[in-house]
Amino acid sequence: MESAIRKLLENRAVNLRPSPVESPPHGFICIGIAKRVPDLHPSDNREVFVWHVPSDLLSLSEQELERWRVDAPKGRHWILSERELSPDSSPFNSSDVIFWGPDSISNWIGQAVLSGELVARNPDGMPKGDLLLSDSDNPDNCEPISLKPSFDPAYWLAHRGMEGSVITPVLLNAKLWTVTGDLVAPSLDVERDHWSVIEDPWSACLRMLDYSDQANNIPDLRTISPADESWLPESRLHMEIQKLLEVRKRSRVEETDSSGPVKSMLLEKWSFRKESAQFHESALFIPGWIIQTTGKILHGSNGRTYNLDASPSATT
Repeated sequence: MESAIRKLLENRAVNLRPSPVESPPHGFICIGIAKRVPDLHPSDNREVFVWHVPSDLLSLSEQELERWRVDAPKGRHWILSERELSPDSSPFNSSDVIFWGPDSISNWIGQAVLSGELVARNPDGMPKGDLLLSDSDNPDNCEPISLKPSFDPAYWLAHRGMEGSVITPVLLNAKLWTVTGDLVAPSLDVERDHWSVIEDPWSACLRMLDYSDQANNIPDLRTISPADESWLPESRLHMEIQKLLEVRKRSRVEETDSSGPVKSMLLEKWSFRKESAQFHESALFIPGWIIQTTGKILHGSNGRTYNLDASPSATT
């Protein structure tokens, strides 16, 4: 449960710094100190200590609560308890303490799962739904990958006068095409090779994958798809890939004139032979953020924004 709490806070841009509490009261874990928590009173700008009480067979007794009251540092506190309060426990009278019991936590996390903000996992640890595809859906067992963001969203927001805006990280659906085929020279020499091409329907472009941009893992985040018509039809896709893969290579040419043999360098265009090529599709995810104040999607690679409601297949 603690990992789900941490993940949900992270998704809602709640940054936790380490707690100075060296010896927390028994049964209480101080997850960290948050500068601001959107789920609590937005008008209170004070820092808040975030506490987690793991599940136990027994309910939370008055004695345990009293020890916490004595040992907890002064300030504002948010307690997320998987244990019910015992009948003899007195409620928290101070406005500085916000207590959430099991029902409140379950509802909070459940709403995040239903909205797609958190991804439920099967017992084997694989996310449910379309986030990861099976081997049968991926030719040649091409595994889905995710890209790293190319910029810091906090800097992007600050540069546009939107510092402090609440953002929610998401993944934008794209495709990775593994292409195997031939490059043909004017002399009809042939070189066989393979390429990794990103189809980014948000930017309406194709580009080569730079493996240094690949993330180490795929985060468990809500995924958003573009409008169906944003994807290239097969014939157009093959034509655009053909243009992308054409290259110019240097070649040596030897000619003879009145003074003898003359060597020169020429640039030759090597054409991609799409007719005999193989195209394998796999999932690729581009990082992004929903800017809550504007409702727009910030693309994590090109830095442009897109309307969330412009995509009929976007989940809300």
